[in-house]
Amino acid sequence: FEYPAESKSFTWVADQGLGGGGAMRAQFEKGQVAGGGLKVLFGRNPFGSGIRKEETFRDIYWRVYVKHEAGWEGNPAKLVRATCLASRDWTQGFIAHVWGGKDDCLCIDPATGIVNNQKVTTKYNDFAHLKWLGMRNGKTPIFSTAESGRWVCVESHLKLNTPGKSDGVFELWVDGRLEASHDDLDWQGTWGDYAIDAVFLENYWNEGSVKRQARWFDDFAISTERVRPVVAAQPVTINRTRAGESVAWEAQVASDAGGKEIVWNSGPVAAATASVIVDVAHGQFGDKWLGKTALIPGTYWVRVREAGQQEWSPWHAPFRIDSTLGKG
Repeated sequence: FEYPAESKSFTWVADQGLGGGGAMRAQFEKGQVAGGGLKVLFGRNPFGSGIRKEETFRDIYWRVYVKHEAGWEGNPAKLVRATCLASRDWTQGFIAHVWGGKDDCLCIDPATGIVNNQKVTTKYNDFAHLKWLGMRNGKTPIFSTAESGRWVCVESHLKLNTPGKSDGVFELWVDGRLEASHDDLDWQGTWGDYAIDAVFLENYWNEGSVKRQARWFDDFAISTERVRPVVAAQPVTINRTRAGESVAWEAQVASDAGGKEIVWNSGPVAAATASVIVDVAHGQFGDKWLGKTALIPGTYWVRVREAGQQEWSPWHAPFRIDSTLGKG
Protein backbone atom coordinates (compact mmCIF):
# COMPACT_ATOMS: atom_id res chain seq x y z
CA PHE A 1 0.00 0.00 0.00
CA GLU A 2 2.84 2.36 0.90
CA TYR A 3 6.62 2.05 1.02
CA PRO A 4 8.29 5.19 2.41
CA ALA A 5 12.01 4.57 1.95
CA GLU A 6 12.99 7.89 3.60
CA SER A 7 15.82 8.80 1.22
CA LYS A 8 16.92 5.16 0.96
CA SER A 9 17.11 4.66 4.73
CA PHE A 10 14.88 1.58 4.37
CA THR A 11 16.07 -0.52 1.44
CA TRP A 12 16.56 -4.06 0.20
CA VAL A 13 20.09 -5.42 0.65
CA ALA A 14 21.50 -8.71 -0.64
CA ASP A 15 23.23 -11.40 1.42
CA GLN A 16 22.22 -9.95 4.79
CA GLY A 17 19.05 -11.97 5.47
CA LEU A 18 18.27 -14.66 8.01
CA GLY A 19 19.03 -17.51 5.62
CA GLY A 20 21.81 -15.78 3.72
CA GLY A 21 19.53 -14.14 1.15
CA GLY A 22 18.32 -10.56 1.03
CA ALA A 23 16.62 -8.49 3.75
CA MET A 24 15.26 -5.01 4.35
CA ARG A 25 17.76 -2.76 6.13
CA ALA A 26 16.76 0.31 8.12
CA GLN A 27 19.81 2.58 8.32
CA PHE A 28 19.55 5.27 11.00
CA GLU A 29 21.87 8.25 11.12
CA LYS A 30 22.53 9.90 14.49
CA GLY A 31 19.44 11.87 15.47
CA GLN A 32 17.31 10.45 12.62
CA VAL A 33 13.62 10.03 13.50
CA ALA A 34 11.90 8.61 10.39
CA GLY A 35 13.67 5.52 9.07
CA GLY A 36 11.11 4.26 6.56
CA GLY A 37 8.56 1.47 6.65
CA LEU A 38 6.20 -0.83 4.80
CA LYS A 39 2.38 -0.63 4.90
CA VAL A 40 0.41 -3.71 3.78
CA LEU A 41 -3.31 -3.26 3.04
CA PHE A 42 -5.70 -6.20 2.79
CA GLY A 43 -9.32 -7.20 3.17
CA ARG A 44 -12.36 -4.97 2.78
CA ASN A 45 -11.13 -1.41 3.27
CA PRO A 46 -12.15 2.18 2.43
CA PHE A 47 -9.48 2.49 -0.27
CA GLY A 48 -10.80 -0.46 -2.28
CA SER A 49 -7.28 -1.74 -2.96
CA GLY A 50 -4.78 -4.20 -1.54
CA ILE A 51 -4.83 -7.97 -1.09
CA ARG A 52 -8.04 -10.06 -0.92
CA LYS A 53 -10.04 -6.84 -0.78
CA GLU A 54 -13.47 -8.51 -0.87
CA GLU A 55 -12.90 -10.41 2.40
CA THR A 56 -13.37 -9.38 6.03
CA PHE A 57 -10.58 -10.35 8.42
CA ARG A 58 -11.31 -10.49 12.15
CA ASP A 59 -8.51 -12.83 13.26
CA ILE A 60 -4.93 -12.56 11.98
CA TYR A 61 -1.34 -13.41 12.89
CA TRP A 62 1.83 -11.75 11.71
CA ARG A 63 5.49 -12.65 12.10
CA VAL A 64 8.75 -10.91 11.31
CA TYR A 65 12.41 -11.51 12.08
CA VAL A 66 14.38 -8.46 13.20
CA LYS A 67 18.12 -8.09 13.86
CA HIS A 68 19.72 -5.05 15.46
CA GLU A 69 23.30 -4.26 14.50
CA ALA A 70 25.94 -5.58 16.90
CA GLY A 71 26.53 -2.85 19.46
CA TRP A 72 23.03 -1.43 19.04
CA GLU A 73 21.99 1.25 21.54
CA GLY A 74 18.56 2.59 22.42
CA ASN A 75 14.86 1.75 22.15
CA PRO A 76 13.55 2.88 18.73
CA ALA A 77 9.91 2.88 19.92
CA LYS A 78 8.19 1.56 16.78
CA LEU A 79 8.25 -1.92 15.24
CA VAL A 80 4.92 -3.33 13.97
CA ARG A 81 1.24 -2.45 14.25
CA ALA A 82 -1.99 -3.89 12.91
CA THR A 83 -4.89 -1.51 12.49
CA CYS A 84 -8.29 -0.76 11.01
CA LEU A 85 -8.14 2.09 8.52
CA ALA A 86 -11.77 3.17 8.81
CA SER A 87 -12.04 5.86 6.12
CA ARG A 88 -10.04 7.39 3.31
CA ASP A 89 -8.85 10.15 5.67
CA TRP A 90 -6.92 7.48 7.63
CA THR A 91 -9.04 7.61 10.78
CA GLN A 92 -8.69 4.34 12.67
CA GLY A 93 -11.13 1.98 14.33
CA PHE A 94 -8.43 0.40 16.50
CA ILE A 95 -4.65 -0.07 16.66
CA ALA A 96 -2.72 -3.13 17.88
CA HIS A 97 0.70 -1.64 18.67
CA VAL A 98 3.78 -3.85 19.05
CA TRP A 99 6.39 -1.31 20.01
CA GLY A 100 9.07 -0.36 22.52
CA GLY A 101 8.11 -1.06 26.13
CA LYS A 102 10.02 -0.94 29.39
CA ASP A 103 13.54 -2.25 30.02
CA ASP A 104 14.48 -2.54 26.31
CA CYS A 105 11.62 -5.01 25.72
CA LEU A 106 8.70 -4.95 23.33
CA CYS A 107 5.17 -4.46 24.59
CA ILE A 108 1.64 -4.78 23.29
CA ASP A 109 -0.35 -1.55 23.64
CA PRO A 110 -3.90 -1.90 22.28
CA ALA A 111 -6.08 1.13 21.61
CA THR A 112 -9.54 1.66 20.12
CA GLY A 113 -11.15 4.56 18.31
CA ILE A 114 -14.63 3.16 18.94
CA VAL A 115 -16.48 4.51 21.97
CA ASN A 116 -20.11 3.57 22.71
CA ASN A 117 -20.14 1.69 19.40
CA GLN A 118 -19.28 4.85 17.44
CA LYS A 119 -16.03 5.86 15.76
CA VAL A 120 -14.67 8.94 17.52
CA THR A 121 -11.26 9.32 15.87
CA THR A 122 -10.90 12.18 13.38
CA LYS A 123 -7.39 11.60 12.01
CA TYR A 124 -4.52 9.10 11.89
CA ASN A 125 -2.95 8.45 15.32
CA ASP A 126 -5.69 10.51 16.96
CA PHE A 127 -4.30 10.01 20.46
CA ALA A 128 -6.67 12.62 21.91
CA HIS A 129 -9.65 10.40 21.10
CA LEU A 130 -8.20 6.89 21.34
CA LYS A 131 -9.14 4.73 24.32
CA TRP A 132 -6.14 2.78 25.58
CA LEU A 133 -6.94 -0.78 26.66
CA GLY A 134 -3.91 -1.73 28.74
CA MET A 135 -0.22 -2.08 27.92
CA ARG A 136 1.45 -5.41 28.67
CA ASN A 137 5.25 -5.56 28.69
CA GLY A 138 7.36 -8.31 27.15
CA LYS A 139 10.34 -10.04 28.76
CA THR A 140 13.19 -10.27 26.22
CA PRO A 141 15.28 -7.05 25.98
CA ILE A 142 15.63 -7.16 22.20
CA PHE A 143 16.79 -3.52 22.07
CA SER A 144 19.65 -4.04 24.54
CA THR A 145 23.26 -4.10 23.40
CA ALA A 146 23.62 -7.60 24.87
CA GLU A 147 20.86 -8.95 22.58
CA SER A 148 22.12 -7.18 19.45
CA GLY A 149 23.67 -8.93 16.47
CA ARG A 150 21.20 -11.82 16.28
CA TRP A 151 17.89 -12.51 14.58
CA VAL A 152 14.82 -12.36 16.85
CA CYS A 153 11.47 -13.90 15.89
CA VAL A 154 8.56 -11.57 16.73
CA GLU A 155 5.03 -13.00 16.33
CA SER A 156 1.68 -11.38 17.13
CA HIS A 157 -1.99 -12.33 17.10
CA LEU A 158 -5.01 -10.02 16.88
CA LYS A 159 -8.56 -11.31 17.18
CA LEU A 160 -11.49 -8.89 17.29
CA ASN A 161 -14.15 -9.14 19.97
CA THR A 162 -17.54 -10.74 19.45
CA PRO A 163 -19.90 -7.77 18.95
CA GLY A 164 -21.12 -6.66 22.35
CA LYS A 165 -18.55 -8.72 24.31
CA SER A 166 -15.08 -8.09 25.71
CA ASP A 167 -13.38 -11.22 24.42
CA GLY A 168 -10.91 -9.78 21.92
CA VAL A 169 -7.35 -11.16 21.85
CA PHE A 170 -3.90 -9.60 21.48
CA GLU A 171 -0.78 -11.76 21.93
CA LEU A 172 2.98 -11.39 21.51
CA TRP A 173 5.58 -14.17 21.16
CA VAL A 174 9.32 -13.45 21.13
CA ASP A 175 11.55 -16.31 19.99
CA GLY A 176 8.63 -18.71 20.32
CA ARG A 177 7.71 -17.71 23.91
CA LEU A 178 4.41 -16.07 24.78
CA GLU A 179 5.53 -12.86 26.51
CA ALA A 180 2.42 -10.67 26.69
CA SER A 181 -1.30 -11.24 26.13
CA HIS A 182 -4.86 -10.01 26.50
CA ASP A 183 -8.00 -12.10 26.02
CA ASP A 184 -10.53 -9.61 27.40
CA LEU A 185 -10.48 -6.71 24.95
CA ASP A 186 -13.35 -4.73 23.48
CA TRP A 187 -11.71 -3.68 20.23
CA GLN A 188 -14.75 -2.16 18.53
CA GLY A 189 -17.99 -2.77 20.44
CA THR A 190 -20.70 -3.56 17.93
CA TRP A 191 -19.25 -1.23 15.29
CA GLY A 192 -18.43 -3.20 12.16
CA ASP A 193 -17.96 -0.90 9.18
CA TYR A 194 -14.50 -2.37 8.71
CA ALA A 195 -12.33 -4.97 10.44
CA ILE A 196 -8.56 -5.62 10.40
CA ASP A 197 -7.25 -4.25 7.12
CA ALA A 198 -3.58 -3.25 7.51
CA VAL A 199 -0.25 -4.23 9.08
CA PHE A 200 2.66 -1.77 9.15
CA LEU A 201 6.39 -2.38 9.64
CA GLU A 202 7.79 0.82 11.13
CA ASN A 203 11.12 2.52 11.79
CA TYR A 204 10.05 5.72 13.53
CA TRP A 205 12.25 6.76 16.45
CA ASN A 206 10.50 9.48 18.46
CA GLU A 207 13.65 10.93 20.02
CA GLY A 208 15.97 10.08 17.12
CA SER A 209 18.68 7.43 16.98
CA VAL A 210 21.47 7.88 19.52
CA LYS A 211 24.08 7.08 16.85
CA ARG A 212 24.53 5.74 13.32
CA GLN A 213 23.26 2.15 13.38
CA ALA A 214 21.10 -0.26 11.41
CA ARG A 215 18.57 -3.03 11.83
CA TRP A 216 17.25 -5.65 9.41
CA PHE A 217 13.85 -7.28 8.74
CA ASP A 218 13.31 -10.67 7.09
CA ASP A 219 10.62 -13.35 6.60
CA PHE A 220 7.68 -11.01 7.17
CA ALA A 221 4.35 -12.85 6.95
CA ILE A 222 0.66 -12.11 7.60
CA SER A 223 -1.74 -15.04 7.95
CA THR A 224 -5.10 -16.27 9.24
CA GLU A 225 -3.21 -19.03 11.08
CA ARG A 226 -0.19 -18.80 13.36
CA VAL A 227 2.94 -18.58 11.20
CA ARG A 228 5.49 -19.74 13.82
CA PRO A 229 9.28 -19.80 13.39
CA VAL A 230 10.96 -20.61 10.09
CA VAL A 231 11.30 -24.14 8.75
CA ALA A 232 14.92 -25.29 8.79
CA ALA A 233 16.50 -27.39 6.06
CA GLN A 234 17.75 -30.87 6.95
CA PRO A 235 20.39 -31.43 8.08
CA VAL A 236 20.03 -28.39 10.33
CA THR A 237 23.04 -26.08 10.38
CA ILE A 238 23.66 -23.62 13.22
CA ASN A 239 25.47 -20.51 12.00
CA ARG A 240 27.32 -18.35 14.48
CA THR A 241 26.38 -14.69 13.98
CA ARG A 242 29.81 -13.23 14.62
CA ALA A 243 32.39 -15.07 12.54
CA GLY A 244 36.11 -14.82 13.13
CA GLU A 245 36.04 -14.99 16.92
CA SER A 246 39.26 -16.14 18.57
CA VAL A 247 37.85 -18.79 20.92
CA ALA A 248 36.20 -22.17 20.43
CA TRP A 249 32.46 -22.34 20.97
CA GLU A 250 29.70 -24.89 21.50
CA ALA A 251 25.96 -25.14 20.89
CA GLN A 252 22.95 -26.95 22.29
CA VAL A 253 19.50 -27.64 20.87
CA ALA A 254 16.38 -28.04 23.06
CA SER A 255 12.82 -29.09 22.29
CA ASP A 256 11.29 -26.44 24.57
CA ALA A 257 11.78 -22.69 25.02
CA GLY A 258 13.10 -23.13 28.56
CA GLY A 259 15.70 -25.76 27.72
CA LYS A 260 14.27 -28.45 29.99
CA GLU A 261 14.88 -31.16 27.41
CA ILE A 262 18.29 -30.92 25.74
CA VAL A 263 18.11 -32.68 22.40
CA TRP A 264 21.67 -32.30 21.13
CA ASN A 265 25.12 -31.10 22.28
CA SER A 266 27.79 -30.08 19.81
CA GLY A 267 30.91 -30.27 21.93
CA PRO A 268 33.69 -27.75 21.21
CA VAL A 269 33.70 -26.16 17.73
CA ALA A 270 36.94 -24.63 16.46
CA ALA A 271 37.17 -20.84 16.69
CA ALA A 272 37.71 -20.51 12.95
CA THR A 273 34.52 -22.51 12.21
CA ALA A 274 31.40 -20.36 11.83
CA SER A 275 28.82 -23.18 11.61
CA VAL A 276 28.06 -26.65 12.89
CA ILE A 277 25.69 -29.37 11.60
CA VAL A 278 23.21 -30.94 14.01
CA ASP A 279 23.98 -34.62 13.51
CA VAL A 280 25.90 -37.49 15.11
CA ALA A 281 29.10 -36.61 13.26
CA HIS A 282 29.30 -33.19 14.93
CA GLY A 283 27.75 -33.82 18.33
CA GLN A 284 25.73 -36.12 20.55
CA PHE A 285 21.98 -36.53 20.93
CA GLY A 286 20.46 -36.54 24.44
CA ASP A 287 19.26 -39.57 26.41
CA LYS A 288 15.74 -39.63 24.97
CA TRP A 289 17.19 -39.15 21.51
CA LEU A 290 19.87 -41.83 21.50
CA GLY A 291 19.95 -43.62 18.18
CA LYS A 292 18.73 -40.56 16.25
CA THR A 293 20.85 -39.29 13.40
CA ALA A 294 18.88 -36.07 12.77
CA LEU A 295 16.13 -33.97 14.33
CA ILE A 296 12.54 -35.21 14.00
CA PRO A 297 9.52 -32.97 13.17
CA GLY A 298 8.92 -30.36 15.85
CA THR A 299 10.03 -26.92 17.07
CA TYR A 300 13.48 -26.33 18.58
CA TRP A 301 15.52 -23.63 20.31
CA VAL A 302 19.28 -22.99 20.27
CA ARG A 303 21.83 -21.55 22.68
CA VAL A 304 25.60 -21.05 22.41
CA ARG A 305 28.58 -20.20 24.61
CA GLU A 306 32.35 -20.07 24.60
CA ALA A 307 33.65 -23.62 24.97
CA GLY A 308 34.23 -24.62 28.57
CA GLN A 309 32.59 -21.53 30.08
CA GLN A 310 29.68 -21.64 32.52
CA GLU A 311 27.34 -19.04 31.06
CA TRP A 312 25.21 -19.76 28.01
CA SER A 313 23.31 -17.33 25.82
CA PRO A 314 19.51 -17.29 26.32
CA TRP A 315 17.54 -19.91 24.40
CA HIS A 316 16.67 -18.25 21.08
CA ALA A 317 16.55 -18.67 17.29
CA PRO A 318 13.54 -21.02 17.25
CA PHE A 319 13.01 -23.11 14.13
CA ARG A 320 10.87 -26.08 13.18
CA ILE A 321 11.08 -29.30 11.18
CA ASP A 322 7.88 -29.88 9.21
CA SER A 323 6.83 -33.46 8.49
CA THR A 324 4.20 -32.33 5.93
CA LEU A 325 7.01 -31.27 3.58
CA GLY A 326 8.70 -34.64 3.65
CA LYS A 327 11.89 -32.90 4.74
CA GLY A 328 13.01 -29.92 6.81
